[in-house]
Amino acid sequence: MISLIVATINRVAELDRLLCSLDVQSCRDFEVIVVDQNSDDRLVAVLSGHTTFVRQHVRSERGLSRARNAGLRIAKGDIIAFPDDDCWYPQHLLGSVEGWFGSHSEVGLLSLALLDADNLPSVPKAPVKSLRCTKSSAWRLAISPSLFIRNSVPKTIGGFNEELGIGAASKYQAGEEIDYALRALQNGFQMWYEPSLTVHHPPFVSIEHLTRTTYRYALGTGRVQRIHHYPLHQFGWHLIRTFGGVVVSLCCGKIGRARIYITRGAGQILGYVSGPAPN
Repeated sequence: MISLIVATINRVAELDRLLCSLDVQSCRDFEVIVVDQNSDDRLVAVLSGHTTFVRQHVRSERGLSRARNAGLRIAKGDIIAFPDDDCWYPQHLLGSVEGWFGSHSEVGLLSLALLDADNLPSVPKAPVKSLRCTKSSAWRLAISPSLFIRNSVPKTIGGFNEELGIGAASKYQAGEEIDYALRALQNGFQMWYEPSLTVHHPPFVSIEHLTRTTYRYALGTGRVQRIHHYPLHQFGWHLIRTFGGVVVSLCCGKIGRARIYITRGAGQILGYVSGPAPN
């Protein structure tokens, strides 16, 4: 069975779209755990309209990592996924994922491609070929709405770091899925990227979205590098790539995008040098 842990807040129509895509899945061996972080009952009506699959509706305090951990504690599936409340699945996705894991018993984590409504990449520079993920490539490929894991992973490494992620009590508003993948790799699990299997998600790269989120997300990125003891030369390589984006953007006359890269670099530096030293 596959357990789908959906952390949600402030979205109704988008969640309904996801649930509609689950209504028509060709594979029926799955459960949906909706972890509700709203302070009201806005989801009651939309959830009552989807009764074709096993569903649990639980409450959680705010924080994406906290919500996913609440779902992990009650998930029963052999495979677990964390769809965003604004993503949606192709009709045969769950059956394909189940078959893929059945043919790759050595793999503990599977990352899929993310496409928007027009079947264009939701994230820039996504690989077009399947590959085994490393500590380096996990930074591009460990994206939670497209991540499926065996239940042996949380049984071994535990849940998400609740210091990280959107809604966390700290300033580190991203990086929880990268941290999770890195911990899994460090514990001997294999992770694979398979672009022939896809999840739909709105694009991440609009200027409006990046302007709103870049700094607080970059703080989380820097913090994850500190937690995982990235030496200064490796951390510096990430900064070189970031500030290289500043130069390229300026050369192309894209002032707004250059500002975003500068903001990202500042956030990465502050995230890396601030906060308590990791254990």
